[in-house]
Amino acid sequence: MDYGGSSGSQDMENLQQSLNQVVLQLLQNQVRKTCFDKCFQNRFPDRMSKSDHICLAKCMDRMYEAHAIVVKASVEMAQNLASQE
Repeated sequence: MDYGGSSGSQDMENLQQSLNQVVLQLLQNQVRKTCFDKCFQNRFPDRMSKSDHICLAKCMDRMYEAHAIVVKASVEMAQNLASQE
């Protein structure tokens, strides 16, 4: 039997990957809901116009940029807290 730390680190890596997938799925769902609500406002055309495409693209870009900023700030905060201990 192997009681080494490699299994624990592998479990932690798998857990981190699973958590990342869940966060990404939640982000994608929220982006879809927010951007569709903003760009279509309860109207459902048969075809998307060019302005609909542009609205969705810009909205999604802003949402992903905001997420990246929040993640970066969270990482920096965690690092600052770890360095204070």
